[in-house]
Amino acid sequence: MRTGLDGRTVLVTGGNANIGKGIALAFAEERTNVVVCGRDAAQGARVCDELRDRGASDTLWHAADVTDRAQVRALVDAARARFGAIDVLVNNVGGNVGLDAFADSDPADWERDIALNMTSTLNCTHAVLPGLIARGSGRVVNIGSVSGIVGDPLLAVYSAMKGAVHTFTKVLAKEVGRHGITVNAIAPYGTLPDDPARDVSSGSRWHPDGIFARLSATRPDAFHSIGRRTVLPRGTALASEIGAAAVYLASDAAAFVTGQVLSVDGGTQIA
Repeated sequence: MRTGLDGRTVLVTGGNANIGKGIALAFAEERTNVVVCGRDAAQGARVCDELRDRGASDTLWHAADVTDRAQVRALVDAARARFGAIDVLVNNVGGNVGLDAFADSDPADWERDIALNMTSTLNCTHAVLPGLIARGSGRVVNIGSVSGIVGDPLLAVYSAMKGAVHTFTKVLAKEVGRHGITVNAIAPYGTLPDDPARDVSSGSRWHPDGIFARLSATRPDAFHSIGRRTVLPRGTALASEIGAAAVYLASDAAAFVTGQVLSVDGGTQIA
């Protein structure tokens, strides 16, 4: 497939680990300029080395908390200063900070889930979009979740926010399509790092000190209850598979695809 991505600049938020890293590596193989942000500088440097090894035209790592608008503006300014423009935005940052029935949940966790999954997407899109509109072209790829389609017990706010990401995708696609910009989302299910030894950062849910490890150790029944059955021999996705979907949606091959939510879930919704 001819993607037409060679030489374009792609910003992947949360590109330090798991899905974000898988997406960044997939774009590196298309010889793009890849900008990744996160909060773990040591992991960011390792990721940039790997991106260059995979074929990236150039790379930039920038420390940023994308729930903070000022830090997002600094990130976007740095990317534009280095590469002139951003052609593709992948809003990957997201996650859950707890695992509780809503009646037992902590309102402070609601705010963190909202910020991590929805505010981050709004902040980055709002900062990048004027440049895309001015040039009359561009791609926005949002990372949602199967949770946002079917709703997962113990993940009420997370599920709601991922559903909001999907709806935001459709509305934005309607608003900016006339400018030659497509907006799509990917809804992954249960995605594991391709290489757990290298594909986690200090803030990753899959880090040995991350929320998944803590829940697995302290509340294994609750943790495993959020799993779903696939119709395939394998029960989880790989980050590289989400990366392949992101490359397709950003490519010239998907120029007539917009406002869609592409599930990469092993058939969990039909199981």
